[in-house]
Amino acid sequence: MIIKRLLIFLAVTSLSFRLQAQHNLPSDALLDHLTGKWLLTGYMAGKQVKHDINAGWVLGHEYFQIKETSRERDAKGRPDYEAVVYITFNKTNHQYDCLWLDNTSNAGLSNGIIAHAKREPNQLALLFKFNQHFYFHTTFTYNPSQKSWKWLMTSDDDGKKEIFANAILQKAK
Repeated sequence: MIIKRLLIFLAVTSLSFRLQAQHNLPSDALLDHLTGKWLLTGYMAGKQVKHDINAGWVLGHEYFQIKETSRERDAKGRPDYEAVVYITFNKTNHQYDCLWLDNTSNAGLSNGIIAHAKREPNQLALLFKFNQHFYFHTTFTYNPSQKSWKWLMTSDDDGKKEIFANAILQKAK
């Protein structure tokens, strides 16, 4: 009898914790607008590009994941560019943190570079600091009336700024 009561108690407690966890999911209106499948078109590194973007919440709604794959192919038929990006809101520092992993290098986990951005209503302006003189800005700006995103990437090498990418994200059809 005691074991039966204990099992019932554990089942009820477990269910209430799961329901409470579902109600306490982090909410982020800006990132919620980025959820879904997108087509990125524009310029990167001086070339016209088209990339497929798939974005959404992962790992218990704690991280926002962006998967980016270029439609352009290399000589072996693989995508020219692929990236997996993780964004989360750091409540302690009141800022977004971002880890960007891509196929241009395997140093993304070892270089210690995590971008940061302040919370703004329609913009996520990530700043990657590579050293005291070289910064990289990746800014996502949401356009509510068009339900699209502008994606601007700019390098800043000791004060010399240069646009690396200028693109638009529109919902994939």
